[in-house]
Amino acid sequence: MESHNKTFAEPHSEPVRRAPRKRVRPLLTFLLVVGLIVISAVIAGVLPRLRRGQALQAAVDIGREQKPIVNVTAVRRAAATTPLELPGDLQAIVESPIFARVDGYLSKRNVDIGDHVKAGQILAEIETPELEQQIQQMQATLSNSQSSLKELQAEMALAQANLNMSQKTYDRWQALEKRGAISHQDADDKGADLDVRKAQLEAAQAKIASARDLIAANEANLRRLQQMKQFSHVTAPFDGIITYRVVDVGTLINSGNSGATHEIFRVADTSIMRIFVNVPQTFVGEIRDGQKAELRVQELPGQVFYPTVAHSTHEVDVNSRSMLSVLRVPNPTGILMPGMYAQVRFASIRSVPSLLIPGDALVSGSKGTRVAVVDPGSRIRFREIRVGIDYGGEIEVLSGVSAGDLVVMNPTDAVREGTSVEVHKSGN
Repeated sequence: MESHNKTFAEPHSEPVRRAPRKRVRPLLTFLLVVGLIVISAVIAGVLPRLRRGQALQAAVDIGREQKPIVNVTAVRRAAATTPLELPGDLQAIVESPIFARVDGYLSKRNVDIGDHVKAGQILAEIETPELEQQIQQMQATLSNSQSSLKELQAEMALAQANLNMSQKTYDRWQALEKRGAISHQDADDKGADLDVRKAQLEAAQAKIASARDLIAANEANLRRLQQMKQFSHVTAPFDGIITYRVVDVGTLINSGNSGATHEIFRVADTSIMRIFVNVPQTFVGEIRDGQKAELRVQELPGQVFYPTVAHSTHEVDVNSRSMLSVLRVPNPTGILMPGMYAQVRFASIRSVPSLLIPGDALVSGSKGTRVAVVDPGSRIRFREIRVGIDYGGEIEVLSGVSAGDLVVMNPTDAVREGTSVEVHKSGN
């Protein structure tokens, strides 16, 4: 019985022990291969990243070791005498529009634009028929008032004669009344008649005074019209040049300077030119009457004129923060013309010379106007400044820096607060 069971068990127990071994070996081999592949892939992906990271870290370390190179320049103090150049407008010393004083038609024109004229020279003649009629009418009125005066004078002479006769009669009747030859009533009648004659004489005298006043008024009106007639000759008020003309022969001329009236000529005296200059508030205290300056006009190269400050407004305009100064310069040849644009240079003298920095050193932003200053330890320190006058290449600094401070020119993004830099000095 035992031998039968043993024989029966052996054939079935042997395959049960060997079959798993055959299946495990290929699985292990597969897993080993997959693991090797995965490890190879990981190694292939990680190593380049590690190399790149190491390279970047090395570059960062090198960058940290290399300081930014900046160009700097020293804040300098301007010279005690600083030239101040400002724009100016040229105008004639006198330029006057000429209007007609009488109505009429232009009958003759003697000058044109550009002509030189003398004071009192007749520029044009105006035909004034209405004015001539008014003169004739006023002459007739004056003659009539003079005739009326003569009649009144005759009436006054008659009144004087009547008064004399009445006075004599009254005197005789007074004598007769004292002797009792006539009644008191008759004497009173003669006295009343004397009073009437006196009143008549006074009335005649008053009429004569009124007539004389009327004659004086008519004579004044006649003189006025005759003087107006003289204005039919348009004359030059001073020596100068005709710079404007709008009328010609036959043009209807209206007197006055308002409404539809237009100037007929314009005369300018260019023997002396005025230069109008707006001086900034910073320099108003340095511009004085009688101060000399230099005048240059771009269209006249090589020529320098020397005007003198004639007067100033001594008031700063609230809009432009500048003061208007007027200079004068002789112009005997007429080379300077009204309306020219010129440059005026003053030798400005300051008790405390200003500080100047290059315009490229400014940094503008939300924190205001600043400059990057390199401190003694070669580190960047930003300072807020207050600027003054812009001279173009350089800018005046009123506060924030001191003379000799090193400011960075054209600062880049690498220039930050506290950054250590390598300094390269530039000449001013």
